[in-house]
Amino acid sequence: MAHLRVLYAPRDIAGQPSEWAKALRAQGVDAQVWSFGESAFGLRPDREWMQDRLLADPMYRWQVLDEAVRGFDVIHLQYGRGLLDAKEPVLPELWDLPLLRSLGKRVYMHWHGSDVRLPSVHAEREPDSYLAGATVDEDAIRARVSVARRFCDAMFVSTAGLPDYVPDAELVPLALDVAAWRTTRGAEPAVPVVVHLPSRRSTKGSDQVDAALRPLHDEGVIVYRPLSGLTRDQVKAEFAKADLVVDSLTIGDHGVVSCEAMASGAIAVAHVHERVRARSAMPEAAVPELPIVEATAATLADVVRGLAADPAERARLRTAGLTWVTQRHDSGVVATQLLAAYTRPRGRVVSAYPEWPESTGQKRVRELESEIERLRAQLGPNGEPVPGLTRRDRLEAKPGLHLAVRRADRAYRSLRKKLR
Repeated sequence: MAHLRVLYAPRDIAGQPSEWAKALRAQGVDAQVWSFGESAFGLRPDREWMQDRLLADPMYRWQVLDEAVRGFDVIHLQYGRGLLDAKEPVLPELWDLPLLRSLGKRVYMHWHGSDVRLPSVHAEREPDSYLAGATVDEDAIRARVSVARRFCDAMFVSTAGLPDYVPDAELVPLALDVAAWRTTRGAEPAVPVVVHLPSRRSTKGSDQVDAALRPLHDEGVIVYRPLSGLTRDQVKAEFAKADLVVDSLTIGDHGVVSCEAMASGAIAVAHVHERVRARSAMPEAAVPELPIVEATAATLADVVRGLAADPAERARLRTAGLTWVTQRHDSGVVATQLLAAYTRPRGRVVSAYPEWPESTGQKRVRELESEIERLRAQLGPNGEPVPGLTRRDRLEAKPGLHLAVRRADRAYRSLRKKLR
């Protein structure tokens, strides 16, 4: 392709699409980020589509598809979602993937975490799993992966723990502009500042983090700063002052927070499973192994106490962390990997006419509909079936006709008043 045009949609997940787009533009690629609805955490995509209008206005939805098809060669989708799949109730999820492929577009799906983790697998491998006891439609997750596998040019995952669920996906490391996060550090402080900044407390083990670190704060061993709801600029300012940043204890993998911490010169602490560390290893690199300090809910207090008492080890970890994110996570490195994926020879669609998986829980919907019909038969005063829909019920079931009738009724009442 002489001039590649890349679209990231429908969300700027963790700011990753924005990082990729910025780095690709630096390499001469036309890349944009679209967000369906307002972005969180101060993220600024290239374009925001109004969520309410997407839900209510079919022509607005088709405008999205029209502009995407006309304006881009590559459609890189996020979090198991298509451009329009959640908005067309008659069509199955991800129905637009084969359509985009048939129109000559390169289509990719990027899995980021909870969109693809299966609680049954995760809870088995992680004793402190945040998904233990969670109600998740695992069949729907498997179905989305199946559809993406069939119709996308390739699938990507953002962390080294996710091949557990999508083994045929390519690992594209989390990206950030390392130079933009770099700070100047002085001598190691006697009392280090420890920050915990979860995107969602329930998924990061934040209660366990608080329980482990507040006593250390009270003892004067550390200064503990639990934070939340910050914009990207505020996060950058806080990490510049932090010595340690605690990421997740309940996932077995690390997120972008650890990368930002290391780029800022802070030490990242998280529970990262051994198999994830093995997948992350770079044997030929300057720093061959992931320098995130290992900790669980049971060991966090001792780990942090030990680091607080060892300034030489803290200095070593800071240097190793900055080198690691530069060699593995810098947005320029990641963009080069993506560009290679976008331009490699294309494969064929596995099946043109698949038996489409029920990725929206349709089986459960049918079961509930049957149950509703059974209960309706018991709702009459003497057990007889509920009467059928009235004329008003049928009218209100058709919003367009209902609105027209109401307008006509208002016009009729207005005319009668004038004639009196």
